Amino acid sequence: MGNNSTTSTTTNTANPPTQKVPLKPEAELHLLVGSAYGEGDKESPYGHTAVYIKLKGKDYIYDFGRYGKTKPESFGIFTLEGASSPRGEGILRIWNSFDAYIADENSQGSGTSKTRTTHAYGYRIFDSQAMLVLNYYNDLLKTATLRRTEKYYKSYVLSQDYFALAPNCTTQSLEATKKAIPSMAKSGHMFVNADKVLPTTAKLAFKASKYEMPKYLFLPDNLNDYLMKSPDVKVDIKNTYHLKK
Repeated sequence: MGNNSTTSTTTNTANPPTQKVPLKPEAELHLLVGSAYGEGDKESPYGHTAVYIKLKGKDYIYDFGRYGKTKPESFGIFTLEGASSPRGEGILRIWNSFDAYIADENSQGSGTSKTRTTHAYGYRIFDSQAMLVLNYYNDLLKTATLRRTEKYYKSYVLSQDYFALAPNCTTQSLEATKKAIPSMAKSGHMFVNADKVLPTTAKLAFKASKYEMPKYLFLPDNLNDYLMKSPDVKVDIKNTYHLKK
């Protein structure tokens, strides 16, 4: 995680001078930020965020989204339903293969003029830090219901709904990340810009609602702006993934 290194001191009785043995982080945490994709009635305008942990040769990708039933949400005179609704079952997919996850993400929007691009921001962390993230998700599973099992992932229905303002893919990913990297998104409020992302219908519905615009990062595109600047935590590894034409 940038300067994430420490030292331990050991004493060799046969050789009086102390020896400093550097300990380097061997696990990795990546925030995966997917772009909007599609067009017309196949457009998905909000993007996506997931957390990827590499630990002891294994992949753990935590992918929270509205992968189940959507629920109508009323905003004053507006009612958003179906794909445009901000509320739905909170489904957590846990992938065991990054290659399979990113192939699925790359396929989003195929057949349209705009496919998904995923920006990955990686941080080298210690195994103990990685376990804090895994334990965060394990706690969520204690009250979850197994929904389906596939070759590369299992999906669970969480006890709490997915909601556009939180909990959503971005807010949950950041909450998990902060278990390992507490200073992540400390200045995230400076990058909140919903007008840049929300479609006109969503903006009108929001203005007619009882909700206030959050002062925390909740939109993937705004999170990507924050991570590109990286004002709080140095990024160790950067990658971009998209469907090759």
